[in-house]
Amino acid sequence: MAKNRLLLVVWFLLSALAGSGQTPKKYLITFRDKVGSPYSVDSPEAFLSKRAIERRQRQGIAVNPRDLPPNPAYVQGLRQTGATVWYTSRWANAALVDATPEQLTIIQQLPYVTGLEGNTALNVNRGERNLLRGTKAAAPPQPTDDEALPNYGFSLPQVTLIGADSMHARGFHGEGMLIGVIDNGFVNANKMAVFAPLFAENRVVATYDFVNRSPNVFDRGSHGTSVLSTLTGYREGALIGTAYKASYVLIHTEDDSGERLQEEAFWLFGAEFADSVGVDVINSSLGYTAFDDSSTDHTYADLNGNKTIAARAADWAAATGMVVVVAAGNEGNKAWRYIATPADADSVIAVAAVDRMGQPASFSSRGPRVDGRVKPDLAAMGAGVVAAEPSGSIVVGSGTSFASPILAGMVAGFWQAHPQLTAQQVIEALKKSASQYTSPDDRLGYGIPNFVRASEWVARNVGGGMKLFPNPSRGEEGIRVEFPLDFDPSASFEARLLDLRGTSVWTGTLTGRSFTLPTTHLPAGMYVLRLTGSQGNFATKVLRL
Repeated sequence: MAKNRLLLVVWFLLSALAGSGQTPKKYLITFRDKVGSPYSVDSPEAFLSKRAIERRQRQGIAVNPRDLPPNPAYVQGLRQTGATVWYTSRWANAALVDATPEQLTIIQQLPYVTGLEGNTALNVNRGERNLLRGTKAAAPPQPTDDEALPNYGFSLPQVTLIGADSMHARGFHGEGMLIGVIDNGFVNANKMAVFAPLFAENRVVATYDFVNRSPNVFDRGSHGTSVLSTLTGYREGALIGTAYKASYVLIHTEDDSGERLQEEAFWLFGAEFADSVGVDVINSSLGYTAFDDSSTDHTYADLNGNKTIAARAADWAAATGMVVVVAAGNEGNKAWRYIATPADADSVIAVAAVDRMGQPASFSSRGPRVDGRVKPDLAAMGAGVVAAEPSGSIVVGSGTSFASPILAGMVAGFWQAHPQLTAQQVIEALKKSASQYTSPDDRLGYGIPNFVRASEWVARNVGGGMKLFPNPSRGEEGIRVEFPLDFDPSASFEARLLDLRGTSVWTGTLTGRSFTLPTTHLPAGMYVLRLTGSQGNFATKVLRL
């Protein structure tokens, strides 16, 4: 994880509206500290949902000062200057404001403000460089009566390439998982037949438009609609998403009216919103390198995973126990060539695009070697992908925008299948399963992951060679745990048995290479056994029927 930088001496101007010198402009104002805040890490329910707290608990992640909201007194001080406060950021300890030059001068003199960076108005045009859309082709051919196609229809290749069909066959479709989709809006998604099961089953649990400060995300933004369809679209014989039974949080952070640095701040606010709701997996098919004001463009050297606000935000999100999946970009055959931010963040999965045969797509952005890290991280089908348009049509399109959500859906189902894993263990398992893990490159990273291979790696490695039997158990059956013979028989473990909310249902000290868990009193359900000791830290699933 990259080092977090909360006390920044200077930050940046995020955007400006056209007009005279007195026209308010947007700035991200950072605060010096959180001293005197009414919030406490001991009472996280004041600013995090129960689900967000439980996600941390399951992974042994403590709520820390970075999670605390900014001091309300500091925020009120900004308002008293006459500036308009749009949003506040817990992780950056900051506030996004509209301020005139006079108000900004007063703000900069406040003793608890550290500063900002830049003061140049940004131009506005309707470029689409940050929407990693790629290209769109015509609708796929319709199946004929004599074709014995599976229910996936023409979406079959994008599902099978990463083993998501095997995941579905084993009963993992994303049930109980919460996926946050950060994009440019989801126009008409609430009216489209391909999303009918999603809305009929009330699996959209939260929405917010950070550009227009509204809970309505269905009035604009076709890109997000198509992205969402590869995750949860369901039309038999045409399009089946990789996590079609998961629940979703839909977040609009992209302003289609132009390319402005403020959109990286909106991304930060969107990721914090996802965290607070309790999202497990974030998908973002957005990326940033160039802006309408070229003085704010990112350079090749900037993509070191630590510099841009979007990269920092992505790593802060990962630090809370979410898996963050990001499109690498579509610049591979253009002058820029390289991935965009936040794909450069070190704790995310940056996703490259391949075709149905697993060959690299020419447009897929390459990874920079600024600091020697492997980027992109993984790859999925992004060329010739079947997706839905806001009109309801099923079409074929290309772009890492599609590779990312296709993989994010598999990530959710994989984590559903292996709830004992931490977010970073999920990423590790997928990398270990990938097609070129032993020889990564700057085109596909570690390559194309596979659900089955990743599951086999978990069985061999994450449990430390533990064998549990019977598992599942019933009635009065206890569960016996055995370690390999090379384990020290005198070693002891501090053991915790957790339910899927992260609540401890039993704790104890266990010694030796074998022992029996006292599970006979437990109700039916899935549990996670965590062992901590001198021989290592291990976790595995326990199932009671």
